[in-house]
Amino acid sequence: MQQEITWIECDGGPHILIERKYLKLWKTAKQEDYEETAQIEEYIGEMRFGTGKCLVLSEDIPSSTWFSNNNTSGFIVVINYASENAIHEGLKADILYHEFLKIPEAQFTDTNIIYQVTDEVLYLIAACDFGSGWHYNYCQFDLMPGNYSIKIIEEYILDGSSFRLFLFKKQ
Repeated sequence: MQQEITWIECDGGPHILIERKYLKLWKTAKQEDYEETAQIEEYIGEMRFGTGKCLVLSEDIPSSTWFSNNNTSGFIVVINYASENAIHEGLKADILYHEFLKIPEAQFTDTNIIYQVTDEVLYLIAACDFGSGWHYNYCQFDLMPGNYSIKIIEEYILDGSSFRLFLFKKQ
C-alpha cells in the first residue's frame, strides 16, 4: 500500500486514466483531443484518440488519486469536498484505503464499462496536461492486464469529507 497520496490537481477540467503505451500519443495530442474529453457526459467514459484510448473522469475535478495494493483491483478516488479537519490534518492513505475496502460491492452502481488493460503501467493525469513536459502531478501505477468492470459510488461520506469512488475489479 502506498504511504503518500499523490493527488492529481489542476485548474479544472477532466482527469484521464491512460495506459503507458498511449501516453506518448496523449502528450502529443492536439487541443481538439483535450476538448473532446469535455464531451463525456457521464462521470466516467472511454475515449479514443488517434490509435489510443483512455478513460475520462468528467467534470471539473478538484483532486483525484489511485489506490491499490494487489495490482488486480483498485479505486480511483475523487474528492467532492474535504472537511476542515481533512484539510488541516491531511488525508491518510492507509486509513482511506482500508475504509474503502470495507464498502460492500453491492453499494456500488455498475457503470456498464469494461475497460481492457493491455499495458501493465497506467497513469492518472489531468486531461489538460498534454504537450511536452508535465505541468501537474500524476499517478503512475501497475494494474495487471485484463478486463476490469468499473463501478461507482457518487458520494461516499467519511469524517465530513465526500468522495466519488470508482471500483476497478478484474473480471
